[in-house]
Amino acid sequence: PEFFSEESPTQKLGDVLKDDLKSVRHLKPMLSLENSYNIEDLNRFDKRIKDSLPDSANIEYAVELKYDGSSIAVVYENDVLVRGATRGNGLEGDDITENTKVIIGIPLQVNFSSLGIKKIEVRGEVVINLKVFEQLNIDREKENLKLREKGIKELELFKNPRNTAAGSLRMKDVEEVKKRGLEAIIYQVGYAEDHQGNEITDQIRNQHIDYIQLLSNLGFNTGINVIEKLDNMNSISEYCLEWQDKRDSYPIDIDGMVIKLNSIIYQSMLGKTAHHPKWAIAYKFKALQAKSILRKVDYQVGRTGAITPVAKIDPVQLMGVEISSISLHNEDFIRDKDIQLGDTVIVERAGDVIPYIVGPEMEERDGHQQPIYFPENCP
Repeated sequence: PEFFSEESPTQKLGDVLKDDLKSVRHLKPMLSLENSYNIEDLNRFDKRIKDSLPDSANIEYAVELKYDGSSIAVVYENDVLVRGATRGNGLEGDDITENTKVIIGIPLQVNFSSLGIKKIEVRGEVVINLKVFEQLNIDREKENLKLREKGIKELELFKNPRNTAAGSLRMKDVEEVKKRGLEAIIYQVGYAEDHQGNEITDQIRNQHIDYIQLLSNLGFNTGINVIEKLDNMNSISEYCLEWQDKRDSYPIDIDGMVIKLNSIIYQSMLGKTAHHPKWAIAYKFKALQAKSILRKVDYQVGRTGAITPVAKIDPVQLMGVEISSISLHNEDFIRDKDIQLGDTVIVERAGDVIPYIVGPEMEERDGHQQPIYFPENCP
């Protein structure tokens, strides 16, 4: 026992997590980001920034990829990893320290003391590389072949990298977590204090990109090679649209870009709301779409008696999820979009989550489509 060391590679082996994950409080709240969906939103954000800062301010932005994974906060004290936690409700999250130790890109020991830091919380996104995710399902299929031969219930295939990463963080068996190939991309220092207990979060570096470069130099994976420092919205818009076009070629799922004021001093001047920092905004990519055939409409009766039409379509894969049922909301929704039975419909996941029918593909109508008649009596 006298030779025990937290930073030993043996600590990467991990232990079994307790049945109930303990809640732990973040050193500072983990806020959400304000969302934008078009260039006009970004221009309004830029105007707010300029109106809030002195006319002489030299305004630059750091533009980063928005990784589609599960957020994590990692605390180091005296250079040693002492805690890992999920985002939770922003104020506190689940303690997943043992699982954090086996995530690729999170070192057990970091020389923060050379910077005068005693305690620090770094934040990032836990993701699964798309090739690793594909291999996970190949391995699971092989496992299912053996189970099938024995007449044992098969395991479900993993749906998508984001859900798999989030679920893996809460698993009890750390060795099983290690097999999932989770990796972390660190994008922020949430809190730092010196050996006297004084907060020095905003004093270590003057610019956000310098912070990210520092973390990269210390051994963290930060994605520094795809972060751009830009000083006008035209360049930022072009960079966002460039990545929107090539998102499918990137080895990790991304669902947008994050634009942050680069100056740490200006970030402090602008502050935050109860929900989000005023100095950052997320630009969300347009939802990916797919096409399918609308075969029939079921009518669900809610507990209040409200009738909700549900479209039944040929199953279609969209962002790793198979979609076969989509709410049509109400009769007006069907009429406004002129949706008919037999239509080829355009499907997307609103906000990359909820299945949604954008509308019918009019060019593919061949005369065999039929109007949808909403029931006059309770079905």
